[in-house]
Amino acid sequence: MRRDETAKYGGREDEAEVRLSEVADEEAQLLDGEDFEQFEVDDGSQFVPRQQRSPQDQPKSRRGFWTRRRTPRWLAFLYGPDPPKVHSIDPFFPSIQGLPVRWLEKVFPRLWQRVALLVLFLVAWVISLAAPLMVSKGTATDASGASIRHIDCVDTLWRRNNECGLDGVDCRPFTNTSFAFRCPADCASVRVLNPHHVGREDVNYRPLVIGGGAGGPYRGDSFLCGAAIHAGVIDDTTGGCGFVTLVGEYYQYFSSSQHGIDSIPFDSYFPLSFTVAADPSIQCTAPDPRWTVSLPLSLLSTVLLSLFTTSPSLLFFATFTGIFTHVALVSDPPNLSTPSSSSLLPSLISRLAEHLLPALFCAAILYLTCARRALSSLPATTNLEKTVTWLLPFWIGALSNRTIEPLIPIARLTPSDLTTQPGAVTALVLIIALIILLACVQAYTLYLEGRLPFYFTLYTSMAAALGVLAALPNLHLRIHHYVLALLLLPGTAAQTRLSLACQGLLLGLFTADALRGDGGFGGVVLPEVVPPLVQKTLSEGGSGGMGIWFKWRGLMDDNLRVGGRPLEGISVLVNDVERYRGWFAERPLEEQMFVWARKVGGIVADEYFRFGFVTEGGRALDYTEAGTWFVNGSWSQGAGYY
Repeated sequence: MRRDETAKYGGREDEAEVRLSEVADEEAQLLDGEDFEQFEVDDGSQFVPRQQRSPQDQPKSRRGFWTRRRTPRWLAFLYGPDPPKVHSIDPFFPSIQGLPVRWLEKVFPRLWQRVALLVLFLVAWVISLAAPLMVSKGTATDASGASIRHIDCVDTLWRRNNECGLDGVDCRPFTNTSFAFRCPADCASVRVLNPHHVGREDVNYRPLVIGGGAGGPYRGDSFLCGAAIHAGVIDDTTGGCGFVTLVGEYYQYFSSSQHGIDSIPFDSYFPLSFTVAADPSIQCTAPDPRWTVSLPLSLLSTVLLSLFTTSPSLLFFATFTGIFTHVALVSDPPNLSTPSSSSLLPSLISRLAEHLLPALFCAAILYLTCARRALSSLPATTNLEKTVTWLLPFWIGALSNRTIEPLIPIARLTPSDLTTQPGAVTALVLIIALIILLACVQAYTLYLEGRLPFYFTLYTSMAAALGVLAALPNLHLRIHHYVLALLLLPGTAAQTRLSLACQGLLLGLFTADALRGDGGFGGVVLPEVVPPLVQKTLSEGGSGGMGIWFKWRGLMDDNLRVGGRPLEGISVLVNDVERYRGWFAERPLEEQMFVWARKVGGIVADEYFRFGFVTEGGRALDYTEAGTWFVNGSWSQGAGYY
């Protein structure tokens, strides 16, 4: 071009240089805009048109709805550098970390051999979970040679609210019954999370052990294992066996502080009481194999799977299912109403099957949205790091009832929970600060990968949805561990060590909490109790007594619903036992009446009354605060009464 331009301008090189500079500027302007992106250097030697590149080679920041070209300039900075920086783990000591996979491929070179080995491994894993439970049935017997009942830390003889039915008919017998039982270790720290009625008090966030002081019995709704520890029958560190005897109704439950548990007093009567004692005839010498055998085998199985596999889907779903099953059968089994050893394993498997299918559905969504990106393309040379950074936090979260919850006094994020738990507010502030710090680090990671706008939109939508739910009437929004896990897991969709650690911990929290029921339906609608009438009564024999009459104001809306369920009737608790249940289909609320009488010569004690609505099947919603009918006949009602 220089010779042509020189000839054109008659050999005048100064004018030719000026023209060359102008041409270069014009070409630069043409390539400075969007057309410049039509070419890219390939291997440093040639230009490749962008149209000829495969979709996989396109910069991720320019594909999809969230693209730079469709974003205003004042928001374009959210897309990060161009081209984006996709993170990947650079392993430490790759030759050492790759040894397990290389050894496996050398010993089992064919694919069918490795598949058969995997099947045998999974079968052995299942046996390691089920066998200790089956063997443990014969490791403890009572004096008659019968297997004892295996119970959990929260098992009771009397169920909460009105679940025992009118007059406790569904929790009989009350007396003349005894049996041997076996408790796991570490039950002294187990607390009741939902408010539990004990007379005029609502107790929670403490061991539910009522009575037991001054040599007296325990109230029937006490934690059986907690009562055994309080009585010194079993050791909290190892668990053990005891012998319980039902002694029927008792009228005074004294509190005491013994063996690390402060029991709760109750100054009135209750229809079911029990005593706990040690019985040398009970053969309970072997430790509970659920902890001494199942947990080490489950840990070993997941570690081996993590070290020897490179398939992200196999690692994720096998680990999730295995840890979920372990939590359901061993470390955090659900509360069973009939925990006898003969029905222990079938009952646990039934509960596992009930929860596993929806949990796997959630797991599939979590894998597609976040885990696949974090675990895919990880070479075998990172298997050891993957085990430490992803699998270990997974186990810590799954065993949160023994690893995290004893250190953090927060069960749920509701105002009542935060105000009643000592240190909860301070712990919440520290947790929020830690979450914000980790969120900032993860946001920067997503910024470098050009995916921050999508996640910004996602979390903004989540916050808006939670705000709408919190504003809905008649709805208690309770944020549990698994809800936080589901909310935070999408932000871990990056292949960094921090992302793997956070993802494993959150998956473990979701796995554990998916098996734990809240136990309380919740409902802000309470009956409006008219001030009762108290007067003397006469029986047919002429003996006198005293009675109290209760009525309620009618409902403003006959189709009133709570949580999508219609109100079906009203329930009355007297001393925490349901004594009345009236159905609206039989008689409107304002026409119903509840009468409670005291007989001459009966038990002289204060009595406590609570009122609440029930839904279909007689399931109780929240009850009012306790109103007290004193011995002298006076009445003192709690807050919220009409």
